[in-house]
Amino acid sequence: MPVPYDFALPAASDNPLLEPSPGLMVWTLVVFLITLWILKRYVFGPVAAMVEKRREQIAESIDEAEHSRDEANRLLEDYKVRLAEARREADQLRQQGRKEGERQGHELVDAAQAQRDRVIADADAQIAADVRQAASGLRDDVVVLALMAAEKVTGVSLGDADHRRLIEDAIEGADLEQLGKVEGRG
Repeated sequence: MPVPYDFALPAASDNPLLEPSPGLMVWTLVVFLITLWILKRYVFGPVAAMVEKRREQIAESIDEAEHSRDEANRLLEDYKVRLAEARREADQLRQQGRKEGERQGHELVDAAQAQRDRVIADADAQIAADVRQAASGLRDDVVVLALMAAEKVTGVSLGDADHRRLIEDAIEGADLEQLGKVEGRG
C-alpha cells in the first residue's frame, strides 16, 4: 500500500539555513573579504591590465586606420593628378603626331609636285633637244636632197663649198619657226 505524503510546508523554524547564526555570519564575511582581496590582487589587476592593453591596441589600430585612410586619400589624389597629367601628355602627343603627320603629308605632296615639275621640265628639255636634233637632221637631209635635185636639174656638180653656201643661204631665208609649229601640232 502506498505511503501517504504530507504536502504541507515545513515551518520556518525547522530550516537551519533560515535561522540567524552569528558565527557563520562572521566566517562568511571573513571568507568573502579574503576572496575579494584575492580577486582584487590576482584577477582584477591582470584583467584590468588586459582591458587597458586591449583599449590601447584598439586606439592604435584606429590611429593606424586613420593614418592609412589619410595615406590612401593622398595616394588617390596623387594618382588622379598623375592620371590627368598622363591624359594631358597623351593629348599633346596625339596633337603633335597629327601635326607631324600633316606636315609630312604636305612635304610628300610638295616633293611629289617638285618631282612632277622636274620630270615635266626634263621632258620639255628632252622634247626641245629632240626637235632641235630632228630639225638638224632634217636640215642635213634637205641639204642632201637639194644637192641631188640641183645636180639633176643643172646637170652640173657644184663643189662642196658652193653647195653648202647655197643651202645655208636658202635655209636662213626659210622660216624654221613655222616648221617647228607645224611639227608641234602634228
